[in-house]
Amino acid sequence: MLQKIKEDPLLECLKVTQEIHGEDYWSFKNASKRRGAHALIHYPAMMVPNLQGNILAAIKEVSPKSQKVLDPFVGSGTILVESMSLGLDFSGVDINPLAVLSCLAKSGPYFLDAFTDKAVELVSKIRADRISRHESTFPGRDKWFEVDVALGISKVARNIKDVDALWARRLFWLALARVIRTCCNSRNSTYKLHIKKAADINAGADPVKAFVETIEAYKKHLKDQAADWSEKGLLTRGRYQKSVSITAGDSTSTLEEAGQLFDVIMTSPPYGDNKTTIPYGQYAFLPLQWIPTEDISHSIEADVLANTHALDTASLGGSAKNAAERAEELRTEFDSVKKYLVKLSSKGSGVKRFGAFFGDLVPCIEQICNSTNPGGYHAWTIGSRHIEGIRVPMEEILEEMLGKHGIDTIGRIHRSIHAKKMAARNNLSSTMNTEIIVLAKKGAKNK
Repeated sequence: MLQKIKEDPLLECLKVTQEIHGEDYWSFKNASKRRGAHALIHYPAMMVPNLQGNILAAIKEVSPKSQKVLDPFVGSGTILVESMSLGLDFSGVDINPLAVLSCLAKSGPYFLDAFTDKAVELVSKIRADRISRHESTFPGRDKWFEVDVALGISKVARNIKDVDALWARRLFWLALARVIRTCCNSRNSTYKLHIKKAADINAGADPVKAFVETIEAYKKHLKDQAADWSEKGLLTRGRYQKSVSITAGDSTSTLEEAGQLFDVIMTSPPYGDNKTTIPYGQYAFLPLQWIPTEDISHSIEADVLANTHALDTASLGGSAKNAAERAEELRTEFDSVKKYLVKLSSKGSGVKRFGAFFGDLVPCIEQICNSTNPGGYHAWTIGSRHIEGIRVPMEEILEEMLGKHGIDTIGRIHRSIHAKKMAARNNLSSTMNTEIIVLAKKGAKNK
């Protein structure tokens, strides 16, 4: 349901859409199946492509000069693909190397015939490979993988390294990432690393077979995406005709160093029901033990892959250092925080969990706002999260933080989540089943 807070052409445009389709339109009940580039990877907490695409199209309609889109927490690249589908320039930032790999692969080039030829050659070499050698050694490898499975993954990885084109290697690495998650001994019901029960471990998993099947699926996904973009005149000889920039690193420092201004900020901050964040790092850890980071980005620091928790610790809300003190600073600065913290137990870990995430978010939001062009739009997708069983009013806190930097909320979209990969409850609180999209705009006079 669309909620208008201030008069703005974007709200009027979205209102027309809602009047045509009904208030529950924004839930996109039948949009769980992903197509084209959106289907290349399963990733935690992915956004609904149609939803984000419709909002972005509305922004473009009411603000035709808006050309540059930023997603500071780019994840698997939903906003990337939707921006490309509208012929927009795109910049994305993420601290997770697997997310960066996903976006780099999705952004092209789309050399379909060359990909097919390289896939045939690669599969032939993998099947002919008789080497029995591990290509990756890391603590816990024999816990998370049966020996034959690890050797099978190594066989695929060893031959991907010999593929001569970086763009093709990235697609093959992304395919292998899917295979690794499928063939490992971690439960498929969660993005966290949790060992399966002995009876559930599939000792007969075949990484080579799974990789070949994944590559066949990739051919269709890439063909579908290329056909759509070619029809729109967005591809020339397989290359996207606008600008795409994907950066590995922390959004705050990355944006500050880049010093660019953007017309649209569209994102979803990585905040979950776990003690820190949604476990993107745990999800990515196992695949990244085989994928060479130099094929992703030379700016990736080795310490973020040091162990299963290192990447999540480096992410927003991942470190509890001085978290209680940061929560107190937030309490004095923002009324919405002050009202919420009264509800949390001062003796529990809730205040620290709150301070860890929002303490990290504050400087990031400041830099994002500073990177917004006057008159630029924001669309933040946020979930219904809980600490100590108490819902975090993320929309109120976010709106107050944005407002401090001249980004005024103009409306909200409230939607139900009809498809999600998580248990109905976890051991901390009810998991989320609703989302709010905060729509905001930077005043024309705000620099």
